[in-house]
Amino acid sequence: MSAGIAETRDVYKSTAESVAHLDADVEGMWATEIASIEAALAEHYGDDLTETLTPARDHVELRNLLRAAAPRLTALTDRIRGLFDDGVSGVIVPKLGLEGFELGQQRTGVFALAQLLGDVTPTHPVDNRVIWDVQNHEAGTGHSNFSENDREAEYHTDSALLPIPERFFLLYAVKQATCGGGESYLRDCRVLIRQLRESPEGKAAVEVLRTTELPTRVPKAFRKNAQVEGAYSYRTIIGDTPLWRWRKDKIEAGLVAHPEYATDEVRKALDTVDARLADTTDELREPIPTDGLLIVNNHVALHGRSAFTDPSRHLLRIRFHEPA
Repeated sequence: MSAGIAETRDVYKSTAESVAHLDADVEGMWATEIASIEAALAEHYGDDLTETLTPARDHVELRNLLRAAAPRLTALTDRIRGLFDDGVSGVIVPKLGLEGFELGQQRTGVFALAQLLGDVTPTHPVDNRVIWDVQNHEAGTGHSNFSENDREAEYHTDSALLPIPERFFLLYAVKQATCGGGESYLRDCRVLIRQLRESPEGKAAVEVLRTTELPTRVPKAFRKNAQVEGAYSYRTIIGDTPLWRWRKDKIEAGLVAHPEYATDEVRKALDTVDARLADTTDELREPIPTDGLLIVNNHVALHGRSAFTDPSRHLLRIRFHEPA
């Protein structure tokens, strides 16, 4: 995937237009390729291969092994990569073909797909595993991790506190919520910026958030692992790479601790963005169906999730950088 293309392209009139739905020919693909994928992983990791997958020792080497082991999966990922090169903000594959396989094989298959697309990263700053189970573990406790509770996840970007956040993440639905909740929603930030610039207050908000570094509270886990130094990260909301960084609760925590940054201009800018995000006219909102896959360009899109009550809802999340 060519770096910078999706950040600079500004031709989409709406978020829905910038998200591609890809009906993939996956019939029989995994039945013929999962064993060779497992063999490629065993060759790369050797004695280090465990049930908990970790980042590749050499991303290029593992990618080459997987391309040789899984030609049909490679062809699918090449199609996905081409869509992102064309500037889409997201790709939805309604059926990946892994339904009915054991959970361990689903993890292996989704990991192989992600590694063919890019350089997979640890999914947690303390835990070196690359696959994160998105399930409700903390219902009703006020836990701040969106992926561990059943409440609404407001619009945000992943890894917003890192110097360079992963450009992509994927979500694979092992089990869709049956309660009608757990819908994913997306907003293309290129469209959002253009909409904001249509009004004087929106134009001013874009300028303030593009030129003013704001303090954002850094969770203890990131500080413990030395991914980010200090208790607060100071960056602009709107930039180049990524185009947008957004974790509103952590921004608010930073402004409470450092009120000198909470100027009238900053407050008005944040309120203007909040009002625009509250207008759901441009919101793409739909559930990821069981065996469905959503891949998002984390540098140009905000994402969120509606609340749900079904305790069996289960997604797998993987983050990855542009391939080296």
